[in-house]
Amino acid sequence: MGKKATTPGDAVYHRVREICLGFPGGEEKLSHGAPWFHARGKMFLAFVDDHHGDGRLGVWCKATLEEQRALVAASPERFFVPPYVGVKGWVGVRLDRPDTDWVELAILAENGWGSVVPASVVRSAAARPARPPPPPVRLTTDPEVARAALARFSTICLALPEATLERQASHGTFRVRKKVFAYFLDNQHGDGVIAACVKVNKGENDRLVRSEPKRFVMPQYIGARGWVGVRLDVRKVDWKDVAARVQASYRAVAPKRLLG
Repeated sequence: MGKKATTPGDAVYHRVREICLGFPGGEEKLSHGAPWFHARGKMFLAFVDDHHGDGRLGVWCKATLEEQRALVAASPERFFVPPYVGVKGWVGVRLDRPDTDWVELAILAENGWGSVVPASVVRSAAARPARPPPPPVRLTTDPEVARAALARFSTICLALPEATLERQASHGTFRVRKKVFAYFLDNQHGDGVIAACVKVNKGENDRLVRSEPKRFVMPQYIGARGWVGVRLDVRKVDWKDVAARVQASYRAVAPKRLLG
């Protein structure tokens, strides 16, 4: 089950949060499980901790392309071009180093905030909160439960003809002849869920999620394409049912000659 996160990055996160919410109009929202900081709906900084397994703890901060290039060129060990937003000039700042310069980070964050905040917010002293609101809850999963679930789920999937497993961070993708028939998802975008995702008949995922919401979840992105998540972090997992659903999903995409 999902629980509150207590990781080494929490202290860094709270320090970043204190900086960003100290700016007039500063707000915090979760997006795909990561804290993003806004001013009047415009983003200026994101806190990231091992984003898609990149091993970095730090922030992505709004900047110009010129600033980004200068910082990365001068100190590539501390600054980097982040995914998605890097093409727009945002710069990544590592905060997992012993020489972290928090004053420098505060200046970068303030420059990012100043580039998006309306002039009316700057003039309005009332927009500055007396104290930061409580942080939104970020969820995590039990690593031992995830490890055991992945091992058992892999045994089921890899017993099928020509099945392969690709790992990405804490997730797993199972394929047969390059076609995906199952996913293992662990805390996808901070949802606090460990689940196996399989393909089902059209509309069946909606029915399953509605009828048994404690066992089934609608996976992000792929739910609309007929996939359903089977929770593997509940007290009693029906592994026979999981195996049957995996086999049905496999048969839906595997070449006929592998089906016997």
